[in-house]
Amino acid sequence: MSDTRQAAVDAGPRTGRCPYHVAGRAQADPCMDYLHLRDDEPVRWDEDLGVWLVTGFREVSDLLRHPSLSAAWPEQGRTTLHTPDAGHDGDGSRTAELVRRWFMFIDNPAHADARKIVAPLFSTERLAAARPFVEGLVDELLAPERDVLDVMDDLAVPLSSRVVCHILGLPEDVAPRLAVWAPDIAALLVADYLPQVITRGYQALHEVTAAVDEALRGEVPEESGLWLLREAHRRGEIELQDVWATASLLIYAGFETTSTFIGKAVRAALHAGAWDEVLKAEPAVAVEELLRFDTSVQQVARFAAAPVEVAGRRIAAGDLVLIMLGAANRDAAVFADPEHLRPGREIKRHLTFGYGVHYCLGAGLARLEAEVALQRLGARWDTIAEAAAPVTRSHYGLTVLEHLMVRGGTRNGA
Repeated sequence: MSDTRQAAVDAGPRTGRCPYHVAGRAQADPCMDYLHLRDDEPVRWDEDLGVWLVTGFREVSDLLRHPSLSAAWPEQGRTTLHTPDAGHDGDGSRTAELVRRWFMFIDNPAHADARKIVAPLFSTERLAAARPFVEGLVDELLAPERDVLDVMDDLAVPLSSRVVCHILGLPEDVAPRLAVWAPDIAALLVADYLPQVITRGYQALHEVTAAVDEALRGEVPEESGLWLLREAHRRGEIELQDVWATASLLIYAGFETTSTFIGKAVRAALHAGAWDEVLKAEPAVAVEELLRFDTSVQQVARFAAAPVEVAGRRIAAGDLVLIMLGAANRDAAVFADPEHLRPGREIKRHLTFGYGVHYCLGAGLARLEAEVALQRLGARWDTIAEAAAPVTRSHYGLTVLEHLMVRGGTRNGA
């Protein structure tokens, strides 16, 4: 967008105001857990956790591509909450061995080799072929006659879980179990210093692996995710543990982040009074702004394999770095009035899906699901409004959007 056009947008009506900065409203900005960090330096050392926190857009972009920062933080990256022997396996590593095999937690060239096996699932051609399935599924979920709908239970959760099973080649009856597994796996990634988190997380991973094994013993759809992984295993390119690891990564990430984003997108649009603007905007443009405004994944971690200089600070070898994607997406140096939701804002780049070689492989699928869900929800009713306050809960430091009840209607009230 030209500077002149951007200035016109910035000077326009505040229809997409900040959804959570309204006088008298009890609802706090769900992003505030990390947004306050922007008041400090873009790169700073946190004494309490014993980690670096990075919040600036430019600094985050640089570090996500820095060759000295390793994605393999589960091997050695620990906070002050972790004792030296905190690993469940007794080797000092964090989380589960299966999770440490996820390609998002390994570096090149092994990362590129693992990612390449399942990359065909997310090609432009495959996404285009998946669109009719996604559209039909959303129409099915929205078909029942009702005035009140739970965006999470009735739309986002079943949509994302069934799409993941479809892409991977898992039986559809596995889909309802994803919502049970995901929170416990998520907790394992952030609070693995707690024994109960380890117990629940390992149980969830065990059940995921069992479901994958059972599916592999049957007829797996050709060119599905499990088919690609099984063929790679047969060719001797990967071990069986890598089949389990990659499948569990796609199950968890494909479901958790997308279902969460759909719920957050509707919540933000309604709170901002910008639902009509979301529907009027180019769907892809509106989705990018919603992704920027309240990302599903607030932070990612990196481990300094060698010293790194950034923003005048020196990150020592061995330090753990928390890269705050959500805060960077609200950087005022990059986005005009970043606290305002502007459905028509044309964004050159945001950091919701990361940056560099670890850019989210399923970003296109997440965008597709969100676009279809928002469009079809807008077509279902002329107007929608919150029928009740959103229900959230804290799950080992993670805020989970459990329910978002909305009421549909017509503009004339009929």
